[in-house]
Amino acid sequence: MRKQLLVLSLTCLTLASGAALPIHAAADSVTKKPLNEAFDQLVVVPYDYQNKLFVNGQLTDYMGDYQMANRNGRVLVPIRLMGNLATQASGYSSTWEAVWQPEHPNDVILKNSNLRKTVKFTVGSKTMLVNNEPQTMDVAPQKINGRIMLPLRSAAEALDKRIDWFDGLILIGDVAVDLKSQQTAAIKDQIKSILSDRRKSVDYQKAVNPLTKFGSSVYYYKRTYKDNTETQELYRKDDGKKETRIPLQGRVSFDYAKIIDNELYYLSNINNKTELDAFALGSNKTRKVSAIDEWNLGDGWVSDIRKIDQELYINLHYGDLTMGSETLYKVDHGALEEVSSAKNYINYVKAGNVLYQTDFHPMIEGTDNLYQIDLNTGKETRLGTKGFTYGVHRILTDTSASYGYNQSLYVQGGSLYVLGYLDSDVKDVSAVYKINLTDQSQVKLTGPAGDFWLSGNYIYYIDSVSGYLKRVDLNGGGSKTVVARKLLQLQLVNGSVYCTSGENVNKIAPIGKLYRYDIATGKEVKLSGNSVKSFYVGAAGIYFVSRGYDLGLYKVGANGQSTRLVKDSIDSAILTDAGMVYTLKYQEGIYSVK
Repeated sequence: MRKQLLVLSLTCLTLASGAALPIHAAADSVTKKPLNEAFDQLVVVPYDYQNKLFVNGQLTDYMGDYQMANRNGRVLVPIRLMGNLATQASGYSSTWEAVWQPEHPNDVILKNSNLRKTVKFTVGSKTMLVNNEPQTMDVAPQKINGRIMLPLRSAAEALDKRIDWFDGLILIGDVAVDLKSQQTAAIKDQIKSILSDRRKSVDYQKAVNPLTKFGSSVYYYKRTYKDNTETQELYRKDDGKKETRIPLQGRVSFDYAKIIDNELYYLSNINNKTELDAFALGSNKTRKVSAIDEWNLGDGWVSDIRKIDQELYINLHYGDLTMGSETLYKVDHGALEEVSSAKNYINYVKAGNVLYQTDFHPMIEGTDNLYQIDLNTGKETRLGTKGFTYGVHRILTDTSASYGYNQSLYVQGGSLYVLGYLDSDVKDVSAVYKINLTDQSQVKLTGPAGDFWLSGNYIYYIDSVSGYLKRVDLNGGGSKTVVARKLLQLQLVNGSVYCTSGENVNKIAPIGKLYRYDIATGKEVKLSGNSVKSFYVGAAGIYFVSRGYDLGLYKVGANGQSTRLVKDSIDSAILTDAGMVYTLKYQEGIYSVK
């Protein structure tokens, strides 16, 4: 059902035009930022709500049948919407849960377990209970159309959030905004224009899925649905021409397709037999690569297809995530030859006739998960120090531990480099280790580390405590801070570090400004003045996508200055040697630009 926002009264509009009502009494003593600097730390909601809002700097289509209302110049919001907005304004660092019980129909509680805080509201009462302590509101919650609605200002105050009203915009967050700043005024109309856009997202049945661009041809696939069956079809669109469907044999799947050496590898099912096929982008010809016996499209998914030393490997997942497993195969003369198996491969690398792999199985014992496989004999041997977990990023807080896999895995000079920690030590966190492949002795090279990269004779890694980019040599010496700011995303390409950095509070989808650091010269260049959702570096150039008030697709020139190529909401984008291929969120079709 379409979300709506009730038209606010002239009283509210008069209140909102240029006026700010900060919820903190000591607001004048708080350091304020212009809106452009605070934008990535706020939730921005328009009075004239059109299903869109900005959440921590990113345009978001908000799902849910929510209405906001105005009563006597006071903005009222549904209880669940208030909880969601407060959660998002905190960058998902904690969650506000709405609790309503039918035996107490006029009471509702907002609960945050991480903060150990509860706020109880009662319809018709100006008293709210914050951790059972009474506090007075200027307006009581009301029931409107059967829903409990909270006064936005008082509810935000109880949830420790600031509220500013600014010329038709509601600003929610932890940061104070300077509403009189020229920078604030300069972006106001841009924000309002984007949030007033009434377009809806492209229907999923009309969406297209980019694959690549080769020469002047863009390749993509479409999904159609009939009688609960999904069909996928391959298309090509040349510059300035209409699209052309490319007929292929059997039932095909591009969900796990991979472009390797100008060929599109995909799965097909012909006469109830599954096979791996390759479509040549230059000649538009198809060839059978390998039969896939005892595995069908409904049995799982393809986790990876890659070439190593001119040999093709495919990783097939069997079953679901919880109970399933994976098997790695090598394609040999049109058939699959089993190489090894794992619960879930984190990564694998080949050096000579040996394959090294890390395995991720968090539901059971996760230690001793580093192996080597002799590709001549098939013999599997465990590596590393007993009791260690490898290829997993362990993060500890005062109250919890979290885990995520890390694909960094390198073999160089007779040693293997991998992230690891001692599982039995509850205080140990992940660091980069060097394992001697001859005697299996290991050396800890870094302090707390997340992602890391091996380049030349150095290890570059993200310090898990500071978020800075640091460097050590291959023996752990010569420690140096390369970039002294918290980094969010990072790529190491051709001797340069491309990274984003910023104060965005969103832990799920952080955004920041784009920088390039040249390793050889030690010089750093800022490549974007706006916040970057994703960036792409390749032969065609440097590109980035913004989903903020300056949304669109940008290209960075040789002088380090960025130019906006597309002024609209980008839904998906891929980088090819022929340029960027992308789709738009609110407009059908597929597009490319260089």
